[in-house]
Amino acid sequence: MAKKTKIDRWPKDPAARAARALVIPGILVLIVFVVLLTLGNWQMRRLAWKEALIARVDARLDAAAVPPPGPERWAGQTVEDIDYLRVGFSGHYLPGELHVYTALANPRGAYGGPGYWIVSPFQTEAGWFVFVNRGFVPDARKEPASRPGSAAPEGTVEIDGTIRRAEPAQTFTPDAEPEKNVWFVRDPSEMAMAFGLDAARVAPFTVDLRASHASEGALPQPGETMVRFNNPHLGYALTWYGVAIALLGVFGSSPTTGPSGCTKQNGDRRSPSAVMDCRIAQTSASSAAAEDATA
Repeated sequence: MAKKTKIDRWPKDPAARAARALVIPGILVLIVFVVLLTLGNWQMRRLAWKEALIARVDARLDAAAVPPPGPERWAGQTVEDIDYLRVGFSGHYLPGELHVYTALANPRGAYGGPGYWIVSPFQTEAGWFVFVNRGFVPDARKEPASRPGSAAPEGTVEIDGTIRRAEPAQTFTPDAEPEKNVWFVRDPSEMAMAFGLDAARVAPFTVDLRASHASEGALPQPGETMVRFNNPHLGYALTWYGVAIALLGVFGSSPTTGPSGCTKQNGDRRSPSAVMDCRIAQTSASSAAAEDATA
């Protein structure tokens, strides 16, 4: 019987062996590199979107007041259509107020820290209702008796305010305590129930009074609309791009892709210490050759 000849499919040339060994790792590195670049590009698009949003909000806050959207427009509007929109309208306050817990870190007025938004129901001249955030009071001044003269004005009132989106409760939002008149979000539908108002006639947003309603030292303290945008997208993009570059650096300096002749000897992989000694020797030889050439 003829003896079968074993075919060695692995190239005998060290350079060819090294090239073949790089195929699968190279493909994997390429895939990861493309994914990292895609993530970086996505963050750059998010950055452009966020900067456009901030610019739009700044423009709205500085613009002249416009009439707020009425019931005929509520169904078709989005949060982006109305949030931070400056509005002007007239009507009268209804009796009562709600206390919504907050913490004012950077107040524009004299008071800050933990406290409450004072939110009152307001009926517009068109007949529909909206909850107006009349301003901030510190924790110790929550009760109306502790701040004489802080009741909502009577009669027809002109409102200069900023629309804020509704704040539905989230998973970890504490439950409201109606018996203590303590709330944690400004949800118009829940507030409407507290006052027995027809929810269909209550605006799906609230309105913050602007600083034009402020009186020196008086409470509630209006003009404290919080304009906060988390914009970390540039940092995220640079991180993804940096990881992509580092990946190429690691791949390029790995033992498999290192200097020729250092990683294998006679087809056998060398130990890490032998690879390091080989590379040091190659570097020394290259330096000596360069010195001889310049002598």
